[in-house]
Parts: sequence; C-alpha cells; structure tokens
Amino acid sequence: MDVRNDRVPLVDPTAARRSARRSIRIGILVFLGLTGFTASGTAMVIAGELPGLPFAVGGATAQVAVAVLVGTLIYARSDDNAGLLRERLATAGRIYRRLWWALLAVLVALAAYALVRLIMGDPWTLLTAGIIGVLLALLLRGAALLTRRMSEAATHEAGHE
Repeated sequence: MDVRNDRVPLVDPTAARRSARRSIRIGILVFLGLTGFTASGTAMVIAGELPGLPFAVGGATAQVAVAVLVGTLIYARSDDNAGLLRERLATAGRIYRRLWWALLAVLVALAAYALVRLIMGDPWTLLTAGIIGVLLALLLRGAALLTRRMSEAATHEAGHE
C-alpha cells in the first residue's frame, strides 16, 4: 500500500503543528489546575467530610481524561508535512470514544451519589458534584467532538485533497 494514500493530507501543516503545541500546553495547565480539586477533595474525605468525594473522584477522573486527551493528540499528530496517518486517527477516535463512555459513567455515578446524599439531608454534596460535574461535562463534550473529528478524518477520501 502506498504510504501517501494511507495519510490524510494537511491543508496547513505549520498551523496544525502550532495548534497541537498550543493544545498540549493548555492541557498541561488544565491538568495542574485540576490538582486543586483532587487534593482538596481527598483532604476533605480523609477528614471525614463526604461532600469532598465528588471533588476527589471527579478531579482525578478529569486529570486522567486530560492526560488521555493530550497523550492521544500527541500520538495522532505527524512529524512530517505528508499528512496524518489514517491508522493513528482511527485509533485516536476509538480512544476518545472509550474516554467518552468512561466520563459519562463517572458523571452519572457522581450525580447518583449527590442525589442520595441530598435525600439523606446533605445539600453540600450536590454543590461539589455540580461544580466538578460542569468540568466533567466539558471534557465529555470535548471527547465527543474529538471522536467525531478523528473518525471523519480517518475516513477522509485520499482523492479529496
């Protein structure tokens, strides 16, 4: 098989590399910022404060999700101007789809936990779950968008350059 036909052409390779580097930098900053949620939630749970559980679990999940998003972007990108490998794009799409399902599962579990705690008379867990839930929902949306984009790019016809 011709290697050129197994690649998705880049319209502007320089812009693609620049946006990939920017995404990696932003991902690192978001990862570090989420450390506050994870650490504070863990400290609250250790102190016996159950409203901190959504911060601990949700923060750790968000950090792993950001690491997967950035790591997969690094994997999917190409080091030359010939284009992106279809196989890598397809793999990235599968990874993002699995990440979407994992984020959805954690989001539903945290919502159920917050609802149970609310019924038990603890409204604070609903607040912490809501705050981290917004961040998880944004990551969920990003994973869905990346799943769609990577799958579309992987099936891009070689003749439509």
